[in-house]
Amino acid sequence: MLRELKEAFHRFRKEGVLLPPAYKEKHVSWFVHLGEGKASLEGPYGKREGVAPIPAPDRQRSGKPSEGNLKPYLLVDDARYVLGLPEEGREKEAALLHKGFKKLTKKVWQDAKDPDVKVVLKAVLDFLTSPELEDLREEFRRRGGKPKELLAFKVHGVLPTELEEVQAFWARHLAEEIQGDEGFCALCGNLGPVLRIFPREVVVLGQKCQLTSFNQRAFESFGKKQTENAPLCFTCASEVVDVLDHLIRSERHRRVLHQEAEGGLKNQLAVFWLDQKVELLLDQSTDPIDLEALLASVVDQEDISSAPLPELSQLRELLALPWTGREWALNLDETAFHLAVLSANKGRLVVREWFSVSLARLRQALSRFLEGTRLVRPWGEAPHPLPVGALAQALGDGNPGLIWGLLRTAYLGTPPPHALSMATHLLRNPKVLTPEDREGWRRLHALVAALKLWLFYGEKEAKRMAELDRERKDPAYLSGRLLAVLEEAQKRASGYTLKRTLVDRFYGAASTTPAATFGALLRLSTAAHLPKAGKELNQAVEEILSQLDEAGGFPRTLNLIGQAEFALGFYHQRAYFRANRSKKAEKEEATKAETEAVAEG
Repeated sequence: MLRELKEAFHRFRKEGVLLPPAYKEKHVSWFVHLGEGKASLEGPYGKREGVAPIPAPDRQRSGKPSEGNLKPYLLVDDARYVLGLPEEGREKEAALLHKGFKKLTKKVWQDAKDPDVKVVLKAVLDFLTSPELEDLREEFRRRGGKPKELLAFKVHGVLPTELEEVQAFWARHLAEEIQGDEGFCALCGNLGPVLRIFPREVVVLGQKCQLTSFNQRAFESFGKKQTENAPLCFTCASEVVDVLDHLIRSERHRRVLHQEAEGGLKNQLAVFWLDQKVELLLDQSTDPIDLEALLASVVDQEDISSAPLPELSQLRELLALPWTGREWALNLDETAFHLAVLSANKGRLVVREWFSVSLARLRQALSRFLEGTRLVRPWGEAPHPLPVGALAQALGDGNPGLIWGLLRTAYLGTPPPHALSMATHLLRNPKVLTPEDREGWRRLHALVAALKLWLFYGEKEAKRMAELDRERKDPAYLSGRLLAVLEEAQKRASGYTLKRTLVDRFYGAASTTPAATFGALLRLSTAAHLPKAGKELNQAVEEILSQLDEAGGFPRTLNLIGQAEFALGFYHQRAYFRANRSKKAEKEEATKAETEAVAEG
């Protein structure tokens, strides 16, 4: 994984999206303006006040501050470092931190060669050693500033941290501090100083993480401590951290798979990228399609309050067509897609899943996955595929193995996880099977889509079983259809006034022991519901019973596969009725509007 992150550095550096080495975007609460008369204070700014974060020096900073453990950030830090403003009862510590900040500022000024850069840095250094500092500190207190709020300098409107010479100095300074003994870098293979610790941490779902950690003697091979056990030079380590940090922060390259308030290993974040940005042309008359953005939609958690994800349907159509790169020399099959699932565990990064796959293999796997999850919606709307996140969320996404299994099915083509079959148990709950709100209907859709994927992944039936299949002769599927017909007969007989139907009481029994259950249901429906339900439903019952008779009658019991078939048949038939009901209502509304228009005319 580290090697692929290093390789990705060249792509993202070329695209201009990476920050300077050992830099991080930070929300600054205050700005100290210098160079235009007396120093002035601007702020405070909250994170939600529209002030964009600025790229600022960053490093791993831990342990109690002491003369031997001073780790100030360069030119951007909190008020303890910049102004010497203490937390209550910690005056000596604040003085020590401020001393370290001034020492680092003096060092960068002395190191600078460009006269213009030296002027900017001298203005900051003069302020830190002048009486103006005390005046500004008092103003900072008076305006409600807190010791741990960040401050940055602006000299004649210029942020010193944006100067290339300052950025280069920070990389050199940090490398000197964190390098240890000589060794061969595990990534580039060069002999030289290797790092004791990584240049900085990354933040995974709000928790800071070290990329590597060796905190037990059993891990300290040959007496080597910390990251010297996994030797990396400063350049390679910086590139790896910079790329991973970019992926974690970028909306384009990250998706939250699961997040809980207490954090820890249950929280999971997926990061992904292609070796290079790929734009595909379907034909010369259309705009190029960003493949990376479409691939990301497979990981999404579908928003239950919105329409289906259009990207998934577009991706499914794209996979069925010949691919043409925007640049003719581009070899799409050799381009790889990379994905990692990350968690944070007490300050350490945990890689829960990792794989790289060529677009050639990925294309086939995604086609099967999207076809496998493609399903008519509960109200009969056109079938569409569902993403991994929607399936995991419907099934209860606290199970990390389920998420990883779905990701591998979608991107690598491995068989769907057996855990998808637990949807059959969830569907026995009347509140799940006949929900009362839109969120519940969307969950029902995802549960049945999960069963369809489990049943027909990679098979020809996957395409046909996206909606009602009148030709399917499977006894379990026919039994599910029959239950939906009997429910519809009960609804029509009551004028659609019932809040609860026979399904609430009998679905569990009918889906596990059809032979013992349907006799009573048919007698009830024949006597009370079907005579009032109309010719269409009576014919549907006769047709299904005839097909069941040809298939050997009602099954005595159904295993998990049979229960999944039953659920699919029930869902398909119910969606068919709902779609026809909607069409009938639309037709009646149109006829009514036409009649009123004629009358008014």
